Amino acid sequence: MSDENGAPRPPEVDEDRRALATWLWRLPVVAAAGGAAFGLVQAYRIHFSKPAATPHPRFADRPVVDVGSLAAFAAPWDAVPFTLAGLPCVAIRLREPVPGGVSEGEVHLAGFSRICTHLSCIVDMTYDPETIAFAFNHRTDRPQLTCACHYSVFDPASAGRAVSGPAVRPLPRVRLRVAREAEDQRLLADGLEVEA
Repeated sequence: MSDENGAPRPPEVDEDRRALATWLWRLPVVAAAGGAAFGLVQAYRIHFSKPAATPHPRFADRPVVDVGSLAAFAAPWDAVPFTLAGLPCVAIRLREPVPGGVSEGEVHLAGFSRICTHLSCIVDMTYDPETIAFAFNHRTDRPQLTCACHYSVFDPASAGRAVSGPAVRPLPRVRLRVAREAEDQRLLADGLEVEA
């Protein structure tokens, strides 16, 4: 196209296309900013906002399971795994009583589900603090329940609170009670914590 003198005219500018192009370059910037904000919120949640276990747990009834003799818990940190309604669990003797646990004299016991609250792997009792520090990047002076799948750590002495790794929620507690059978005292499990 040319003007009346034969000189070429510049092409007409499509203002709508220009406005669209102006906005399109902003989309990757907004997406990157949104992703960064989401990452920061998740990092804060995982590292700084792990809630404590509730001091007054509610339990849903389950069929009674005989965990074992109280004699199996001779020393602090002795642990006995068991299954409650198809769910792998563990009972642990602690040095101090915890909410949701049971005490018989100087013996303080607590029961926990062994299903990690992050992605449902099985947690195990790890007794060596140096192993916990090296393998799970968490410094402690006592045994912990640890998840080898994604390196979450739960503190039984804090009622199963998640203290390290990607898990945020505490382990569900198991309701325990002590029953006397003839000359033996038996530990029984009959309920599972319901989340608040």
